[in-house]
Amino acid sequence: MPDITPFWISLKVAITSTIIVTILGIIMAKWLYQQKGWFSRIMESLIILPIVLPPTVLGFILLIIFSPNNYIGGFITNVLHIPVIFTLTGAVIASVIVSFPLMYQHTVQGFRSIDKKMLNTARTMGASEGRIFFRLILPLAKRPIISGIMMSFARAIGEFGATLMVAGYIPNKTNTLPLEIYFLVEQGKENQAWLWVLVLIAFAVSVIGALNLMNRSRYLEGD
Repeated sequence: MPDITPFWISLKVAITSTIIVTILGIIMAKWLYQQKGWFSRIMESLIILPIVLPPTVLGFILLIIFSPNNYIGGFITNVLHIPVIFTLTGAVIASVIVSFPLMYQHTVQGFRSIDKKMLNTARTMGASEGRIFFRLILPLAKRPIISGIMMSFARAIGEFGATLMVAGYIPNKTNTLPLEIYFLVEQGKENQAWLWVLVLIAFAVSVIGALNLMNRSRYLEGD
């Protein structure tokens, strides 16, 4: 019977980070989707940056920021008593950083695809911005938002480089599935590694299949 602790750790990290990026992604998309000019372009470039940068580079930057020897890391660790380096918290932060761009991209594209004339009509009828957002924008953008959530979750559960740098490989504490696969192979335990490889492949195929079904139903409905 294989030890399924890495599976539960990965699931915990992925669920927690996905909840965080869903909230942050919707907030950031709401703030920027109608913005124009250099400021919004710079902000979007910074948001998308983790997709371009190698995960190990992101991990190194996070390692420096959250190190107890740094002002920020020292404050979080010593004052707030929330250790980040070599903890599950570090794994969650790394997953948030690498998966957030996917959530933002899907959400902001969903918001920008909504007919502005319909939103302006709602405004002329006296609807508040809050009501327009929660009653019109969010429901109309539900498919891109769900797609973003699924892609963010898949990215979080497969995160390796940044997690290794920040959280490290600590058995029964920070050994997520990708890390477990790497160290099993390093130890010459390929047969055990294959189990988790197949689990991640099955998960990836399920996510892709679900996205294809959702997009297919969208075209059939003429949405």
